[in-house]
Amino acid sequence: MTKTKIVAQTITNDIYVQKIIFKSLIFSVVLMFVVYLYLVGSITFNVLARKSLENTVKILNNNISQLEIDYFNKSNEINKEFATSRGFVDVSNSIFASRNINQVAVR
Repeated sequence: MTKTKIVAQTITNDIYVQKIIFKSLIFSVVLMFVVYLYLVGSITFNVLARKSLENTVKILNNNISQLEIDYFNKSNEINKEFATSRGFVDVSNSIFASRNINQVAVR
């Protein structure tokens, strides 16, 4: 007899081996079901968290847009009269620093 036939006969004749195989199959099915539930739950919660974060990003982008509009409106209000009312004065004689680019520094 071949080895596979001996194993097959042992399984069919020995009730103890059948119980072990049955229990291991049931345990495997239960374990796979628990892993499946965990993965589905994890995916569901990640999708919900992502949607919540997307809504938060939309709100923050709207706030940023409103602040940019406020900034542009305020920057358009700045003119010469506003500057003089805040104490700024016109510069009568400007002093500029210049350099001679024809000279080379040598060490």
